[in-house]
This record gives sequence, structure tokens and C-alpha cells, in this order.
Amino acid sequence: MRKKIVSSLWSIYEYIAYSGLEINDSASRRKKIVRFNQFIILALTANFISVITYFFYSLYISALINLTAAYFFILAFHLNSKRRFELARILSIINLNLYLIVMNYVEGLKAGEYLYYFPYFLVMTFIINVEKNFKELKFVYFLTIVSVLICLNVSPFENHYQLSIVNSFTRLYNSNMAISLVLTTLFSYAILRVNRDNEITILQEKRFVDTIYNTSLDGVFIMDEQKRVIAGCNKRAVELFEIENKMEIEGTNIENWFTKEHIRLFKNIEESLAGNNTKNWQGELAFTSKRKRTFFAFVNIVPFLDNSNRFLKISILDISEIKMAQFELMKAKQKAEVASQAKSRFLSNMSHELRTPLNGIIGASNLLLQESYLPDQKSHLDILKYSSEHMMSLINEVLDFNKIEAGKFQLEQAPVDMKNFLQKLITRFSVQAHAKGLKFSSDIDDHLDIEFLTDETKLNQVFSNLLSNAIKFTHKGEITLVAKKIFSTSQKATIQFMVKDTGIGIASNKQEEIFESFTQADVDTTRKYGGTGLGLSISKKMVNLFHGDLLLKSEEGKGSTFYFTLELAINENRKMYINEDRVKQLTVFNGVKVLVAEDNAVNMAIARRFLTKWGSEVHEACNGKEAVEIFRQVSFDLILIDLEMPEMDGITALTEIRKINDKVPAIAFTAAVYDNMRADLIQKGFMEFVPKPFRPEDLHDKIATLITVQNRA
Repeated sequence: MRKKIVSSLWSIYEYIAYSGLEINDSASRRKKIVRFNQFIILALTANFISVITYFFYSLYISALINLTAAYFFILAFHLNSKRRFELARILSIINLNLYLIVMNYVEGLKAGEYLYYFPYFLVMTFIINVEKNFKELKFVYFLTIVSVLICLNVSPFENHYQLSIVNSFTRLYNSNMAISLVLTTLFSYAILRVNRDNEITILQEKRFVDTIYNTSLDGVFIMDEQKRVIAGCNKRAVELFEIENKMEIEGTNIENWFTKEHIRLFKNIEESLAGNNTKNWQGELAFTSKRKRTFFAFVNIVPFLDNSNRFLKISILDISEIKMAQFELMKAKQKAEVASQAKSRFLSNMSHELRTPLNGIIGASNLLLQESYLPDQKSHLDILKYSSEHMMSLINEVLDFNKIEAGKFQLEQAPVDMKNFLQKLITRFSVQAHAKGLKFSSDIDDHLDIEFLTDETKLNQVFSNLLSNAIKFTHKGEITLVAKKIFSTSQKATIQFMVKDTGIGIASNKQEEIFESFTQADVDTTRKYGGTGLGLSISKKMVNLFHGDLLLKSEEGKGSTFYFTLELAINENRKMYINEDRVKQLTVFNGVKVLVAEDNAVNMAIARRFLTKWGSEVHEACNGKEAVEIFRQVSFDLILIDLEMPEMDGITALTEIRKINDKVPAIAFTAAVYDNMRADLIQKGFMEFVPKPFRPEDLHDKIATLITVQNRA
């Protein structure tokens, strides 16, 4: 029974004390609501005891006043439960002050009702947060003091409105004093408990902050900005600066711990922060430890105020290892760049040295094949032509590989009739396949008879590598070229290409390796078939440039299938072509005067022979200086200048010639190969260039174009 009563009373207390709380309320608001409800409980308890006492003494007016005050306290509780907190507090404070004034006046000061002012002052501190609502507390205290003054000045010492009060002053005074003492004790205990809880919370927060402060990966200095000394530091700072305890660093000048080069920089940072130009500063600074170890750190400086004193929090993160790694990376990068430049220069020089004699070989081969020769010489000329073209292919592969590795290989976007392009491949490689006794078949989608925007040269190189390999590694059976449109829109088309053969095939454990640079399936393959091992590597990387991937399906002894899928843009401005065979015929340039500047006698003879066959009048110069002198004396329709010549190179010679005639067409005749060569040569005054070894039809086309443009001008 006793437990039930206690449990019921505790339930009533909890209902009243926690009335008005919501889940989203902050901790401080919850405390504020609970404290006010606790005050209401104590006030109503005191009223209840007072009402019983006054009825016992037959003081009905005093009992009625207490009941009225209790009603207003209940009303304040209701407002608080409805979350009208401010109105509830105002009502309770006014109610309490009026109650004390009226009770002291009705009973007189001799009854001791004014003693309730002592717990009242305490209860205001209890229900009003001193830290956050100090102005409100001062106002309430002022209001209470005014109430006390009114009470003491207006209330009589004794008042006999109630007849039975005459013999009750002493008992009333004693009971009021007892209740006041109990309330004062309760509120004092509550305030002390709140202060104790606050102190525990503060200590816990301090321990939490200290733990974070001392376990931080950053060393932290707290610097007094006015005195420019270190007021405090954490454990990490002690480790960073190689000292035994904080006493060795606290109180020292901040400049003692910077390198000489960064002392001035830190002063500038201080001035910037002092001028409030920035809220904080972040950057790299160099420090010196007690043992004179210099280390780099990422520093964050934040100003703050404490008791009107300005401090700087300096967070120091050691990045010495990162800086060292950056330095080593920079050195490695420089070495790699030097090596890359050396490789590029070497390849360029070797290209020049190889192409110059090769130009003579290929040029002579072309001339011999166009002229009369003995029947038994045909095989020797074919060998000469094949060997020179094979050597040229090897040189191009090495240079292309170097460009791709350096990331300098770029694709052009030009209209290409895909079906016509593939038909050219078929015509070209079917001859090679038939010569080896192989069948060459094709499966070309009819829907590919449109123009796509792509790089025909690079695409041709990919197919040339794949088809050449297919013919090379197939001894019987057939080669098949497949091109199928998988998907298309009005703007793009997805096309799958395949090159199939029935050759020697590739073992499954070697299929990944063959795409690596300078690698073939095995040593026997290299010994038997030769090659650099660059063809497939270059082809794969070129297909990657087209945003595709070159893949392989193969079975040893049964053949291989190389395939890739590309998404190509359709040329919206494509022209319609009539599907017919066209035969190229080289026209004659009657009466065209050409100045050829070339220091190599073989190359000069090759160029002179072709130009003469085309009806041109050729004048020769063996170097740039001689070319300028000849040009001063004779008027020419075209000049063909080698870039690398003794005494005066081709570019310098053209500069001098442009001073005489700035409109004469000029073609660079060069064995050098480098990035953006055409744009560079045009900027230097040339209108076209012909790489060595040159194809006769390429030189003829460029001469024809320039002569036509010159005549129109």
C-alpha cells in the first residue's frame, strides 16, 4: 500500500515536472521547463499548507488570498505546458509579488509574511538562467525590491481585518518563518546541485577538449599576440620541436622557433590578421626544433579573444616527408623529361639519317621500274623496292610508337567514305594474299556507303598492320575483312571491324603479351617471321585513341580474329559521289621554272629526274646560300628547298628569298619528322612540305595545287 502511494505521488510529480517537454527541445530548454514546473510544485505545496493553516486559525481572508494565488500558479503551469514559456514566467512573478504585498497588508508585518521574500530571491535564480538571461534576472530583482519597499511602507505592523488574528500573530510568524526556512533550504540545495552538475559538465568538457588538444596530429601553439610569446602548447608540439616538457617552450618568443627566412613572413601574416583583412591564415612555413632540425609544416593560424586578450592558435602539421617525396618526384620527373627529350632527339636524328639515303634508294627504284630494264632484272628491282619499303615501314613504326608513348599522337577529323576506304584495302591486300596462294574475302555492310568524320591515315595504319600480319602468319586458307554497322542515329554510327585468318594462331597464355611493345608470341615466331613487335602494340594504342579497344580471339593452329568497335560521327555536310573507278594521270607542267636546293647528290638527281619528266625547267643549288644567289638572278614559279643544308639551312634561305619575292610558292623538302611540323613550316614561310622519301604523286599533287593558286593570283 505504501509503495502504491509513493508510486502514485511520484507519477503525479513526473507528470507535472515534465509537462510541456517535446522531443526536439534542447537540453537547456528542457532544464528551463522542468525547473519552472518544480517551482510551481513547491509554490502550490506552500499554498496548500498555508490554506490548511489559515482554516485552522479561522483566518478565512488569508486562506482566500492563498487560494487565489494558487489559481494563478495553476494558470501559469497551464501556459507553460502549452509552450507559452515567457507569459507563464511573467504571470508567476507578478502573482508572487502581488500575493506578498496583499498578504503583508492584510495580516500586518507582525505575521511575518515578508519572510517569504528570502526564498523568493533564490527561486528567481533557480528558474532564470543567469548566464543566458542575466538582464531578465536583474529586471526581476528590481521588480522584487520595488515590491519589498511597497510592502514595508504600505503594510501596517498589525492589521485587525480578521478578528481571530489578534491571538495568532506569534504562531503565524513562527509558521511563516518555518515554511520560509524550508523553502530557502530546498531552493538553496537545488541551486547548489545545479551548480555542481554544471561544474561536473564543465570538467568533463575540459577533459574532452584536453584529450583532443593533446592527441591531435597537429602541434598547437597558443600565442599571446600582444606579448608575442607562446602561452601554451600541446604534447604534439613538444614532440615536433624535440623538447622534454612544455616549460621549455611556454613563455618563449615565437620567432625563436621559425627559420630565419620565415620570421619576416610570419610578421606579415600577423599584420594581415591584426588588420582583420582575413579571419584566418593557411599555408606552408618552415620551423626549427631545439636540436636545430629544420622541418616544413602546413600551418593554420586562427585569432581568438579570451577575457579581452587577443591570442593566436597556430596549428602545425609536419609535412617534411611529403616535401621530400615531392622533391624526389620532381627530380625523377626532370630525369624522365631529359630522357624523353634525348630519346626524341635521337629518334629525330636517326630518322633524318636513315630517311636521307632511303630516299635515294626508293627514288632510284621508282625510276628504274618506270624505265626499260632487262627481264631478269625485274626480280632484283622487286627485292630492292620491297626491302626499301619494309625499312621505311620499320622507321615509321618506331616513330609512331614514340609519339603515342609521349601522348603527342592526335587524330584528325576529316570526311572518309568508309566503303570506298575499305574497298581500297581489299584491292591492295587481296593482291598480296593471292600472291601467297591465299583466298581473300570480305563482308562489308552496304549501309557503310556514307562519309564518316575520322582519321583515315591512322585507321589505314591499323588495318594495314592487322591485314599484313594476317597474310604474314597464314600459309593456307583465307583472310577475311568484315565491317558491320551495329547501331546508328542521324549523327553517329557504331561499327564493328574484324580481320580473320586461318593462320598459325596464338596460344591462350600468349594472347595478352602480343599487345605489349617489342613482344611477339614466342622466340621461334620472331626468328622465323621477323618484325619489331611494335605493330600490334601501335594498333591497339591507335584504336584506344579512337575510344575503342582492339581484342583477340584465337586458337593455336586454327587462326585468329582481331576485332574492335568504333563510334564514328557521320559527316552531316557529306557530298554525294558517283560510284565509279577513277584513274589518276599525272599531268605535265610545261614551262614551269623550279629551283631545287638540295645538298645530297642522289636526292637531287631523283628530284631533277621526276621534275624533268613532268616538263619542268629545273635549276639546282647545292646549299641555301647558292639558292639565294640563283634566285636573285632568275625568276622562278616554284622553289623546292631541303631544310638541312651546309652554309645556310633551308629556313634561313627562304627568309632571304622572301625579301626578294614574298609570294613565290615554296615547298620544304625534308627528312626530319617532328610534332606540328606542317603548321611550324607554314609559319616560317613555306606553303607545303614533302617528307623524304617522297611519293611522286604526292609531290606532283602539291606542285599542281600551288601552281594553280599562283596562276589565279
